[in-house]
Amino acid sequence: MPVESAAMSPPASPDRDATLAAFRSALDEGRFFEAHEILEAYWVADRSEDRDFYRGLIQAAVALHHASRGNLTGARSVAARARAHLVPHAPRHAGVEVQEVLERLDEAVR
Repeated sequence: MPVESAAMSPPASPDRDATLAAFRSALDEGRFFEAHEILEAYWVADRSEDRDFYRGLIQAAVALHHASRGNLTGARSVAARARAHLVPHAPRHAGVEVQEVLERLDEAVR
């Protein structure tokens, strides 16, 4: 029987997958504040090694929300923190196209 390495991600849970799907849907539809709320509710209870990854996604949604409201200073600040958490997971992690999120952030804060 193979032994799992400590660096391996835990198996996906239905709750995680459903939460990330709802998050992606809200983000794709431009409902950035709602995307943040969806994932934050999951993140608060999460204790996995992906906690910083989720934090980065939440921060990306917040940055996009600020940008959509014309607050580029706030958007740039939060986007920088989001990038720090997301870049190690690019191009794809946990079913999320991380590189696309990063590109979307870059475009929003130009």
